[in-house]
Amino acid sequence: MQPNSTSSRPTNWRRRLAIGTAILAPFAIAACGSSSGSTASPTSAAKPTAKAPAKDTVDIKLIAYRPATMTVTAGTTVTWNQMDPGVHTITSGTVAQGTSGVTEQPDGMFASGEIATGKKYTHTFSKPGTYKYFCEIHPATMTGEITVK
Repeated sequence: MQPNSTSSRPTNWRRRLAIGTAILAPFAIAACGSSSGSTASPTSAAKPTAKAPAKDTVDIKLIAYRPATMTVTAGTTVTWNQMDPGVHTITSGTVAQGTSGVTEQPDGMFASGEIATGKKYTHTFSKPGTYKYFCEIHPATMTGEITVK
């Protein structure tokens, strides 16, 4: 009995499709890397494309305050930009971590409440000092500090 040559065709076809996809996928992904559709000229490559973050701005990104510490002058209004999915808070105070777990110790100086993605919170620091803060949802990992001079 001779093997049926048509039974191997679907397997060969699938194998070729898989190999072709594996070869072409990196090129397709690379082509999607730029939304402008144009290439950079030598003069535009030297210019920065991203706006530098303001010195009085904290981004909430990847479950962290970025930067985690900041020094400002008295009278400065600091803005927190919530860029993570879900919600976070900015609550003044400290967090104690011990063998029994994490204990939040808010001091009542400022509290944002829950901030959703794309929202902002601002606070004006009028007196010199060191102001620690944390996220009530992620107190063990999200802490920050503002030093006011």
